[in-house]
Amino acid sequence: MNFKKVLLVFATIVLSIITAGMELETVKADIQNVSVTPLVEGTDSADRFEISAEPNSVKALKLSVTNFGLQPVEIKVKPTNATTSPSGEIGFDDSVAVGNYGLKYAFSSMTEAQSLRLKKNQTKDLTFKVKLPSQQLSGTVIGGFDVYDTHHPNDGHSGVGVYFKTNKSETSNQPLKFHGITPVVHGEQPYLNVDLANYNSKILKDSTVQIKIKKNNWYNKLGLSNDYQVQDMDFKTIAPNSKVPIEFDLKQTPVIPGRYLVEGSIKRSGQVWHFKENVKVSSVAANLVNQASKNLIYDKTGLYVTIIGILSMIIILIFWGISYQRR
Repeated sequence: MNFKKVLLVFATIVLSIITAGMELETVKADIQNVSVTPLVEGTDSADRFEISAEPNSVKALKLSVTNFGLQPVEIKVKPTNATTSPSGEIGFDDSVAVGNYGLKYAFSSMTEAQSLRLKKNQTKDLTFKVKLPSQQLSGTVIGGFDVYDTHHPNDGHSGVGVYFKTNKSETSNQPLKFHGITPVVHGEQPYLNVDLANYNSKILKDSTVQIKIKKNNWYNKLGLSNDYQVQDMDFKTIAPNSKVPIEFDLKQTPVIPGRYLVEGSIKRSGQVWHFKENVKVSSVAANLVNQASKNLIYDKTGLYVTIIGILSMIIILIFWGISYQRR
């Protein structure tokens, strides 16, 4: 009888753990009032710079920055290259270096960043000297200025493009390639970005992308939870040599580290490319995003399956113990 009592006590403890686990577990856890205008001779309505790309030439580009707010603001204007937003728009709110996504010419190596302080209702003009490299630029090269509040860099960015007029065009092979998977935070909520990349020095137009992703863990392999998340995106414009993030809203569930299965197709100009990748999200990356997110709802499927397995073993042991004592 002592053996039976021990098993029953152990089963009671496990059941109390299940009851506690059933409770919902949560973790409590644009650049505004500033305008940026490119000053281009001969027009009052320019939204970007367009400059010739003679090797070793020096260009002077002027920006007008105005603070319409009621408080002073410190602004950083940083050179970078064009990026592609999840909605298919060209922007300049990311740091890009030579070698990223096949980039040959970084605008950040042609000019220097500048900072300024603006009082309320104050306007200042900035001049940037742009020194072009000694070799002839080829393909489509789009530099730009990323403008943001130094003290609140996450509150919004403004961008002004610098389009280089080059004589040599480049043909594109496969338009987009799989680049990786990245956990990110938007509005204090977790997302998984499946990152594609345009390694061509060419603007890509009218591309259709479908991405499917699922957690590649043991209970998915058993068929207990086999649902894919799917995103279908139409990109009107993709910047040359840029990352193309496809966002998956995790809907308040935390990022789970481990393996993910990513499948995708890319359609452009009547051709279709497919890829399938088994990729890993590290515990460090997942924890950083989860800690920065709020009101997370934890999926306990794995816990429940494990506990059910333990309970099944306990029940088997109890019946085995009873039958053994009756012998």
